[in-house]
Amino acid sequence: MTVDVTTENELRALLDAQIEAWAAADGAAFADTFTEDGVFVSVIGEYLPGRATIAATMQEGLNGFMKGTRMPEPEVLNLRFPAPDTAILITRSGRPAPPEATPDPDETSIQTRVAVRHEGRWLFSSFQNTRVGGFPPG
Repeated sequence: MTVDVTTENELRALLDAQIEAWAAADGAAFADTFTEDGVFVSVIGEYLPGRATIAATMQEGLNGFMKGTRMPEPEVLNLRFPAPDTAILITRSGRPAPPEATPDPDETSIQTRVAVRHEGRWLFSSFQNTRVGGFPPG
């Protein structure tokens, strides 16, 4: 399936909504970018099933160890559509940090999001965040 500009913009807006929710330290708004039964696997390996769990866990983190950080603008590596109402979005970004911090190029992760369009609205059904790193020394 070819990507039309409208669909690409809708998916970009969904990604931007996650970034804005993180900046506002709003776990519920972050979770609202997911389907009700969406799943988020965090960069530290947390398995968060369902919008309510995502909201609560994100809020705890945004009030705690992630307080004052911003989700960096991701680079889109791949966007494809295995079916008309399903998109797979693969991005790369740095580690969330305070706005004034200089990004550490060694703190990178790859994110895979699956988005579905339901009743005319795109939402993420799955989000996997994996830290990039080499194999441990030998």
